[in-house]
Amino acid sequence: MTKAKWLLIFLCVMDLGLVAMHLSGYFFLSLKPTGYVIPLVINMILLFFINKKLWVRLGLVVGVPALFIHGCMVLFMEYGYTKIDSPHDKRSLMIEYRHVTLGETTYFYHFYKTRFGIIGKLLDDQSVEFMVRGPEYPVEEGAEAALGAHNPTWISKDIVRFNSWKGAKDVYLASSSSAVSTKEIDNFILKAKSNSDGETITINGMDFITQYDKKAGQRWIDVLSDGDEGPIPRQQCSRIVRNEERGYYMLEECTHQWEYELYPLTDGQ
Repeated sequence: MTKAKWLLIFLCVMDLGLVAMHLSGYFFLSLKPTGYVIPLVINMILLFFINKKLWVRLGLVVGVPALFIHGCMVLFMEYGYTKIDSPHDKRSLMIEYRHVTLGETTYFYHFYKTRFGIIGKLLDDQSVEFMVRGPEYPVEEGAEAALGAHNPTWISKDIVRFNSWKGAKDVYLASSSSAVSTKEIDNFILKAKSNSDGETITINGMDFITQYDKKAGQRWIDVLSDGDEGPIPRQQCSRIVRNEERGYYMLEECTHQWEYELYPLTDGQ
């Protein structure tokens, strides 16, 4: 097999691999700041060596406009990137962000989960977008500050919570199927209010169990977690309530403190 054929096979494998990854939501994180400019350049260079006459003309006709258009798109988007490492293992969360200012400032965030920082999986159902007005917040602090990316809280190894300018935002690294639905939480609340004993639900890796003492006429919820170092350690709480203003289910009247943010009111389920 000639050298030219080997180069063509390499290009086909590389290009088809990048297309398959893109369609499945996977990306080489090192390519994110420049998009696909580097693979396009590699295609043009290798095609030049394969056939210096036909392929150079084709490469110039197709490649140069593609590079120009793609470069303008990347420049216009002006995405920034930051990575947050997990304290639990080698997994990380990469944040892609940008903002647009037209009187008000709108912030856009996309999240990618990654284990070794090379290939990331887009969490496409968890992107965030919110708008703020200049007098409300110091816009000059930037998109990372608006999200609260400097001080995230790892609720568990699969859940990261950001305290943004527009309230708390939870990002789930595991599949959405592992997350509890708001309907399940509402049903659990109703059972707790009806003095059901022994009803359980798992939220953010923690177990909640309803308890009712008939003699004392008292009900409460046992909170069970792995150890006491998490944001909500083992304890007892009086109830779970919906807080529409804060946009979260809240644990109230707990042993260690009055209340905890437990789970967002909208989860897309």
